[in-house]
Amino acid sequence: MYNKALDFRFMLFEYYKELRINETELVIILFIEHLQQKETEFITPDLINLQSNIDIKVIDEAMVRLVSKGLIEFTTRNGKMVTSLNPLRNKLQELFVLDYEKNKENSTVEFSSQVEEVYAFIQNAFGRSLSAVELQTINDWFNYGYNITMIKEALDQTMKRKRYNIRAIDKALLKLSTAVDYALEGKSAQSDSYRKNIKDTLEEVNKKAQDDENE
Repeated sequence: MYNKALDFRFMLFEYYKELRINETELVIILFIEHLQQKETEFITPDLINLQSNIDIKVIDEAMVRLVSKGLIEFTTRNGKMVTSLNPLRNKLQELFVLDYEKNKENSTVEFSSQVEEVYAFIQNAFGRSLSAVELQTINDWFNYGYNITMIKEALDQTMKRKRYNIRAIDKALLKLSTAVDYALEGKSAQSDSYRKNIKDTLEEVNKKAQDDENE
């Protein structure tokens, strides 16, 4: 079922080329959606022609193509003929989900690569293998939103002070971190308690935004 949380027009412009929809067909689809929003259920070439400068023959041919592509359909609802964009909405959702999963997979691969890079240059700097606790701390840095550039900068600072331990890097990172201040409504992130709650705070903000949209 089409997820209404996903914006139809955004997805339409994002994927219409993949669905082999030409620009004329795209405009026809937008007119169909527009008329549906005005509670017009059965949409014909005549109705679209009244609201546009497109020749009725062009509209008719475009709608025939859209039906043949399985993007729109004419069906019966409560004994009345209606024009439905549901086939198109479903295809758009499928493309969106595929892209989402692909991006998530790419993000996971990139994350793993970054973590391994940090493991390597810290072990090289310390001249020893890292313990399980130290490895977990490095993983946590990424969860807190720290990036490789910040971690390298923090490592450089601790090396200059000849402090070869993860805790020293952790403290240096805390001082460098200011990027999440806005999410904490102006409160400084320069404390362990705030630092530990960064992820929870961002999740709370995202949830509130979603709740606002649903109201």
